[in-house]
This record gives sequence, C-alpha cells and structure tokens, in this order.
Amino acid sequence: MERWFTEILRDPVSSDVLEDDGGLLCNAVTKQSYPVRRQIPVFTEGRAADVTTELHTKSNSRFDYIAHYEADAEVFDYCSPHLSPSANAEETILRKMIAKNIPRDATLLLDVGCGSAWFAGHFVPTGKRVVSLDVSFVNASKAMTLTSASNHAAVVADVYRLPFGENTFDAIVASEIIEHLYDPALFVQKLIHILKPGGKLIITTPHNEPIEYNLCVHCNRPTPRNAHLHSFNREKIEQIVATVPTKEVKIKLFNNTLLMKLRLHLLLKKTFVWRMLDAMTNKVFKKAKRIMVVLTKKDVSLQTKYRKKYQ
Repeated sequence: MERWFTEILRDPVSSDVLEDDGGLLCNAVTKQSYPVRRQIPVFTEGRAADVTTELHTKSNSRFDYIAHYEADAEVFDYCSPHLSPSANAEETILRKMIAKNIPRDATLLLDVGCGSAWFAGHFVPTGKRVVSLDVSFVNASKAMTLTSASNHAAVVADVYRLPFGENTFDAIVASEIIEHLYDPALFVQKLIHILKPGGKLIITTPHNEPIEYNLCVHCNRPTPRNAHLHSFNREKIEQIVATVPTKEVKIKLFNNTLLMKLRLHLLLKKTFVWRMLDAMTNKVFKKAKRIMVVLTKKDVSLQTKYRKKYQ
C-alpha cells in the first residue's frame, strides 16, 4: 500500500492510528488487526450488520446489509455497460454532472460505493489521489484492476464505520448509494465527519422514485426493486442536510423525464445544450428523474473559537 494511503487510515471503532504489519493493519493500543488482501485493507471481515427497517419489521425478516451487498457484487458486474443505450446515456450525463462539481483544487477524493469505478478512471489520470470504497471486496478489487496507479487506493469498509479520521478528504462522492441505506441521515453525518472544512460532499439519487415491490422467489416476502429502501425529494433532502454542519447547500434536479421519453438525451448527452434544455424543461414540466445535493462543510472549529473569544 502507498504511504499516503496508510497515513490516512484509522481504526473504524477507536479512530486510533493503524500500523502496517505485513499483511495486517494493527492497532497498537487495542491490538485489533484487520487483513490486507491484494493491497486492499478489509474492515468488514467476520462482522454481521443486522439492522431493522420498516420493511423488515413488517415482513418479520432480517437484513444483514454487508452480506447482502457482498453477494450482490458477486452476481452483478457493475463495470459492464447497461444493455439499454438510454440507460448508458443517462449514466453519462450523471457522471458529467458529478465531475463538474469536484473542486479543481481538491487533491484527495473518496468514492463511496465505487461500483463501476468510473470515478477513479476519470480523476486518477489527472493526478488527484482517489480512494475507492465499497462494502464488497469484489468491487474494490475491480476498481484497482481497472485503474492501477500509485495515486489510487481501495478499501473495503462499512459506511457506518469508516476507517478514516475527521477532516480527511477534500471531496467525497456518494452516487446512487443513499437510497439503499437503512439510515440516510446517519450516513450523511458520517461522511461530513471525514470531510475537510470547506470540502464538498456530492450525493446523487433518484428523485421522487416510486418504489416498486416484487415477491421474492426464495423467501416469499416483498422485496423492493433494486434494493431501494428510500425515495427522496427536495424536502426530504433538506431535512437530512439540517442534521449536519454545512455552510452551503446546493440542490439540483436534472434529467427531465419528458425529455428522456423523447430520447433527446441520446442526442445531446455530450453537449451543454442538454443541461440548458433540461433546466428549462424542469421549470415547466417538474418531473426530474435525478436529484443532486452538493454540501460544503462548515468550519466548526473556527465557529467555536469565535464564540469563545467574544463570550
């Protein structure tokens, strides 16, 4: 593992510094150790993550989300293109929207739920340091295989027990992740904690998505399509944002469903014309398919010093 990477890793439970001990990351204080496989530290091994959601309470079932998404990555290859040209075009627009909001002066970036690893593929060649994080070793390993470079690292970790200290990253991206998680507000709080003051957290998710249910052929219980547990609109996002220290919040609705039904995104996905047309259409026909929130972290330490000085 590269030195810059090991220097930012912390014990996800105690936040203590970890030492590289030839295939293990060790906590000198608690003696807790974590395995390193193919230069990828794994912080989830042997840990069950059973949680209760409204859906699982109603169906009297359990949800070990770590085991679920490890299995998910074994079945689905997120690095493969979609079968639908329309879905590929929509994803291209989404990625351009995210990349456009990464600050130029940001040097250390975190991709949460790295999936197809497009983010590392886009930013590593620019010289920025990128950490690809996923709860699945399969996805993290694919990310490193697709983009192998000294300024790229991967880690297997649970988003609710992140192996980084406070104020670590200049920018964090969590694209199409929050709708899968049992506690969206806590998720945002955890990410803001490891973001530097002035840094940006970029979150994207489906907008006003009607969550469809199917009956699972294995357990005969209702299961949401694509494992989406939540649907988000502007009001719900604003409620979550209110729980974290931010100095600026930008919420953008995009990918208008009318334009997409007309398949105009297939023609205009590579031009600024799409962004203009999409924005204008959303003002009249308010049916956006995606929502993006860009949070800029407030410097709480400066606020505290200011209050103490003038009290």
